[in-house]
Amino acid sequence: MSQEIPPEIRSEIEQACEAVGVTLIDLVVRGQHRQLKLEVLIDAEGGITHDHCRAVSRALDDRLSEDEFYDGLRAVDVSSPGADAPVKFLWQLKKSVGRTVRVVKVDGTVVEGSLVNVDDSHLDLQPKSTKKDPKPLASIPSGEVKEARVVIVF
Repeated sequence: MSQEIPPEIRSEIEQACEAVGVTLIDLVVRGQHRQLKLEVLIDAEGGITHDHCRAVSRALDDRLSEDEFYDGLRAVDVSSPGADAPVKFLWQLKKSVGRTVRVVKVDGTVVEGSLVNVDDSHLDLQPKSTKKDPKPLASIPSGEVKEARVVIVF
């Protein structure tokens, strides 16, 4: 069952994240009536620590302890989105320079390669090349990125 998060709750959560120095990436409500769990996904350029998660959780308790929606939740989990989650902002990829990244462009083409550089305007990937099939560096403007995620290799 999907439940809408009231706009004032979303705003309070965004403000709590900002006060801690992190960015709200996503909010997800899971579960059934009376057993709802709110997942608060956060990130920061330097990465997320347990201290960040704890600080956001405490800030939410302080800000929302009297709210009916918040009080009706069984649990609130604050965490990072995870290494395999698609990024919402290109700056999230800065900590992944050197790793393999898969980018789906707005036109549907897919580019996969080693992340060389990323900033707010574009990202540069070096696709896998061979001697028989050398591939040039791919520079993708941010406006052409539909989805980007780090490829987890085992």
